[in-house]
Order: sequence, then structure tokens, then C-alpha cells
Amino acid sequence: MIRTRVEQSLFIPGLGHPVHKDGDPRTPVLYRIAAEAGVLGNSLRLLEAIDRIHPKFLGRRLPVNGAGVCGAALADIGIPPHLTRGVSLVARSAGLLGHIAEELRSPIGQQVYDAVDRNAEYSPPRE
Repeated sequence: MIRTRVEQSLFIPGLGHPVHKDGDPRTPVLYRIAAEAGVLGNSLRLLEAIDRIHPKFLGRRLPVNGAGVCGAALADIGIPPHLTRGVSLVARSAGLLGHIAEELRSPIGQQVYDAVDRNAEYSPPRE
């Protein structure tokens, strides 16, 4: 699977993170929760195996990300694959709601806008 995806220049689901280059902090927590709940099954174990061997094929290490662990955990508890995106959407919506609540308590939106407005340099599109 990994070799094929690398040869086709396709991303490997569950690997990589734009911020947490050295490891997604959610990953070990989610594995621990799955183990404690007794649902650490084949999908999570497969993701662990992919984590161990992928650097050999990619030539670099990408961290297992929280979305990958969540997808594997959902598979291990029997959630059908076509519903896992909905579960992810609910989780992201809850996170967005948290950001909105934080902004209402301690607004920074105008400060961010002003900082960008004062410091951004316009670059016309290249033809």
C-alpha cells in the first residue's frame, strides 16, 4: 500500500501534520484511550505498523496524525467508513464552537485584522 501510494505521488492517509512535525500530541492520547476502552483493534494496529515502516519508503518520517488515529479507532469500533467523515465533521464543529466561544470571551479578531492590514504587502498575481 505505502509503496504504491508513494510511486503514484499520493498522500498516505493518517500521516503528516502541518504544525506538529515531530508528532501530533493527540495521537498517543487517542491510542491510550482506545487501549483503556479495550477497542485497540486491527485498524489502529495497522496504522502503528504503517508508522513503523513508512520512513523506509518515503525516506523521511511523517507523524501519525490525530485524524488518522480517529479514523482507525472509528473503524475498530465498527463505524461504517461512509459515516466516519460525519463523525469528523461533528468533532470539527465542536472545535469551531470552542473557538467562537473563546472569541466572544476574549476578542482578538479586530487586532488580527489590523495587524494583517498594516503589515501585508500586496503582490500582484503572476501571469
